[in-house]
Formats: sequence, structure tokens, C-alpha cells
Amino acid sequence: SLLFTPCSKVGHIFRHGYPYDFQGDHFQTVLFNYKRVAKVWMERTRSSTTKLRPMAREKDVGSVTERLNLRKKLQCKPYDWFVKNITPNLVLEKDLAHYGQMKSVYKRNFCIDNLGNEYKGQGLSIGTYPCHPSDGAIDNQFMMVTKSGIFRSIDRCLTITSRNVLAMSHCFDFNTPSFTWEFDKTTQRLKHVKSGLCLDYGNTDMATQLTVVPCNASDRQRWTFTYNNV
Repeated sequence: SLLFTPCSKVGHIFRHGYPYDFQGDHFQTVLFNYKRVAKVWMERTRSSTTKLRPMAREKDVGSVTERLNLRKKLQCKPYDWFVKNITPNLVLEKDLAHYGQMKSVYKRNFCIDNLGNEYKGQGLSIGTYPCHPSDGAIDNQFMMVTKSGIFRSIDRCLTITSRNVLAMSHCFDFNTPSFTWEFDKTTQRLKHVKSGLCLDYGNTDMATQLTVVPCNASDRQRWTFTYNNV
């Protein structure tokens, strides 16, 4: 039997294996599905999908006319309605001040990277890693600073521990001062507002734990974002 729960929020638990194949290429099949969903549902925010997954720009996903007609026939609400009424905490592109790959000025081919820790647990750190090609898979390196001062990856907000190590945490308490950051586009420094400390590249490439230290004029503390809305 089917249970219909109006306005429910759905979670997705990934299995260890699949009872079906992906036509030989898991990544390309998922990318195909992502772009079709965006074309059917995300009228005004579709560009944000290709900024997160640039390789989708030229991806041929066929016609979605049948899906659009079905959506119209069923009188489905627009995507904006779901954002405003079901998931109001969802971060949209209009909420972002700086976002995309966060590149080091000190080592220009290195970017901030979540090191695959995004979904592994609470309190894990982010680090540096060679920048992925701008037209490739940049999910692990997609960083955002919101207009309200939240520094986050796709699913986690960034704060600092008592040891001044950057840590990824759930975004439930992002309104607390420990989650507030400030990126100065002139100095290119990212400062943690509560502590007054700045994000520093450190002394090693491919670091697994980024730290914050007293702010200075060193290139180790200078960063650039792909996109800037302010």
C-alpha cells in the first residue's frame, strides 16, 4: 500500500550496492538525471546547478517536454513554492555573497576541499587539495559564504574548535556567533568574526586540517572565489 503524507520531507539513504547497473557509467547516469530534474523543476535557479556541476552544461539529456506537460497537467507547485514553504532553510544562489571553488593566492593550483568528509560525521575538518578542472566535478571544492556570514560546504557549516582547527558541523545552529565569518574581497581574507582569526593555508600542501591564526598580510591568508555577488 502507499501512504501519502502531504508536505513531507524525504530523506535518501544510499545502499551499499544497487540491484541494477548504470549503463556502464555511474557518474554520467547521475549527471544525466540531475540535469533532467533541473530542466523540469528549477526554472529560475537552473544556472546554479551547472555552477555546481559545470560538466552538465553540454550534457545532452533529451527532451523533457513530456515531463513538463505532466507537471502542468497535475498542477504541481513551482520549485520556488517548495523552497519557501517546505525547505525555507535551503540556501539559494541569491543568498550567497561568494561561492564556487575557493582558490589559494599563495598556491594558485590548490583549493579548499572537504576531502570527502562532507557526509562522514560531525566535526571533521576540511583541507587543501589540487583544484579540480573548472569544467569537472567540483562538489568537494564548492564552498560558499552567505550574505549573512555563514561559511559552508554543500551540506555543512564551518566553525572552529578550541584548537583553532576548522570543523564541519550541522547547520542547525548556524545563527550562533561561532558560525559567523567575514570575507573581505579587498584583502581576500576570510576572518572568523568571534575570534578575529583568519583562515591560513598553513605550511603543507594537501593539508588535512586547516587552521585559523592571527590575521596578517601574507598570501597564505588570501583566497579567491569563482563567483561573487557583492
